[in-house]
Amino acid sequence: MQKKYKNIIYASLGGILEFYDFVLFVFFLGVFSKIFFPQNDFFWTQINSYIAFGAAYLARPFGAIVMAHFGDKYGRKNAFYLSIFLMVIPNLILAFLPTYEKIGLYSTFVLFLIRIFQGLAIGAEVSGSWVYISEFAKGRQIPFVLGFASATLTSGLLLASFTTLILDAYFSKDQIEQYAWRFPFILSGIFGIFVLFLRKKINETPEFLRLQVQKKLLKFPLQEALKTHKMSMFICFLMTIVLTSGVATLMILPMHFKELLHMNTKEALWMQNFGILAVVLGSFIQGVLASKWGSYKICTLFSILFMIFGIFFSFYNQQRYFFIVCFSQGIITFAPVFMTQIFKSELRFSGLSFAYNISYAILAFLTPFMIDFLYKKYLGFYFLFVGLCSLFCIFLLKKFFHKEL
Repeated sequence: MQKKYKNIIYASLGGILEFYDFVLFVFFLGVFSKIFFPQNDFFWTQINSYIAFGAAYLARPFGAIVMAHFGDKYGRKNAFYLSIFLMVIPNLILAFLPTYEKIGLYSTFVLFLIRIFQGLAIGAEVSGSWVYISEFAKGRQIPFVLGFASATLTSGLLLASFTTLILDAYFSKDQIEQYAWRFPFILSGIFGIFVLFLRKKINETPEFLRLQVQKKLLKFPLQEALKTHKMSMFICFLMTIVLTSGVATLMILPMHFKELLHMNTKEALWMQNFGILAVVLGSFIQGVLASKWGSYKICTLFSILFMIFGIFFSFYNQQRYFFIVCFSQGIITFAPVFMTQIFKSELRFSGLSFAYNISYAILAFLTPFMIDFLYKKYLGFYFLFVGLCSLFCIFLLKKFFHKEL
């Protein structure tokens, strides 16, 4: 029992780091556009920085597919270790990367490579952590451990946001651009080495060891998954809509708090942080509740609350409704719960990673445009749509899989 939870905790710590590093890049995008790109033309500087950001999303599905293939053939542990390695080393390089002023376009090129490696890593890390953790649990333990994993992953976002607040409090804008932006990445590098050490200590999952003994490992797991698990992949797509609603609520919507809630920049940032904290708590608490009363019941309850208070927030723009929406958005916990249980063990990593990461790449691209279009008058329709996707998943799971989760 102690060994099982040690593996789960060590795996979850890596998720915090990966999300912290991946999102931290976004917070410093404006700084990077100034120090790593030519400054001849402001428009192209901005375009280049967004290409550096988008490169990660393009690389994400590719990394997930390749590493998931090796995870299904040679072990979850090895693929899981590689994903954290691909995040830690590039971030250490970024922490000490010379600026465009010193080495010219080499800095731009290295920044692109770093972002690509981040995308490769995060693509395998998220789906890999779900598969790895779920295979150490059984029955009603699954929503509990995956609720914990979802909470820790989101904590990485909270940690990145707090880091920017601390830098803003202690350093001027010029100091941040000159040198202070490097501190968070140096810190993540040190923590990353520690996490690499912990990942060396984790064990292979009992489920993969069973497949090895029984000689059930497939030659091309993804090919088999595409042939036999189409409904599973469709459910993954629907639950990825639920997951990307977190991007909408926690990353895109706060950009409009000045207009919607008449806040200054600092107040909006603090509200964003409290919203992230509400999602962290909601994810964990809903996982605990699901371990007692079942995932279908708890997911249904909070999906309905998410829709109701999302509509209230759309109409009244009051802070308390926003926090209830964020707490209810803990339904993101049920994405890994459902996804990990609808694929056969021998192709679980490949099938889940492919469906989730392809869906996420598309939806993460479209979501900002959708929120920017809807936020003034029609935001409630978005919350309604996300909640209905969640409820539709429960209907499909009951109809086609007959599993009590």
